[in-house]
Order: sequence, then structure tokens, then C-alpha cells
Amino acid sequence: MNWNTQVKIKVRFADVDMMGHLNNAKYVTYLEEGRVAYFQKFPELDFTVGDPESRDSVIVASLQLDYRSPAYLNETLVVALRTVEIKRSSFVIEYEVKEEESGRLVARARTVMVYFDYRKQKSLEIPEGLRGRFEAVEGREFPKP
Repeated sequence: MNWNTQVKIKVRFADVDMMGHLNNAKYVTYLEEGRVAYFQKFPELDFTVGDPESRDSVIVASLQLDYRSPAYLNETLVVALRTVEIKRSSFVIEYEVKEEESGRLVARARTVMVYFDYRKQKSLEIPEGLRGRFEAVEGREFPKP
């Protein structure tokens, strides 16, 4: 499977802690930056446009983050992500964060995303059209749940 979405992020001074490395909480923000870029490939899910409460979108239901090596001020990190599984109303995104120059693995992560009706505050079944969009973006078919 390819990493078809990749975002470069330079570690800023405001992102490092007193130990001189990227603060652990900032990783979650960096993963979010990757998701923003990813969902721009999905007009029906792009939460950067319009009022998300006026339509169906996605929410993060679960996050697993494994730190592999520290990142430091002024390093450029590449956040790569892809969808690896689609279920009835949720899908799993896998992430890999590497330091650009050396290729050093900095972190791996997974999020479970839920297709969600913000008006009714409940999950929705992922429609066939959206499943097809995932398949087009990822360049592969996903088994039906």
C-alpha cells in the first residue's frame, strides 16, 4: 500500500518542550494536519469548507500513537497517511511520521474515524459513493463489511 497523502511540517520553537524535543501533544496536531490534507480529496468530508454541523462528516473515535524517536526544533517531518480498512460506519487511517532528511522513523499512529451525523449526533453507515471515493483515492478495493 502506498502513502498517497504526505504533508511536510517544520518543527517550530513553540512546538518543543523544555527537553528540546517535539512535545508529545503536538504529534496529535501534526496528525490532524495530515488528515486535513487527506480529506481535501473528499469534497463530501472536507471539514475545512462550510459549517460541519450542517452536513455529515467524520469524527475521531480512537487514536493510538507510538513514539519511535524524538523530533527536534527545525527538523522537517513528513506525515504520511492512508486508509487501511473500511467498516460499516468507520474506517481506520494509518500514519507514519519520518524526519525528512534522514528518513528516521519518528512515530506511527492509527485513528478510527466514524462517519457521523452532527445534527442527530450519531454514526451513519458509509454510503457506497463514499466507499468508492476511498477506493479511488487509495487505488484499491476494500472488502465489504
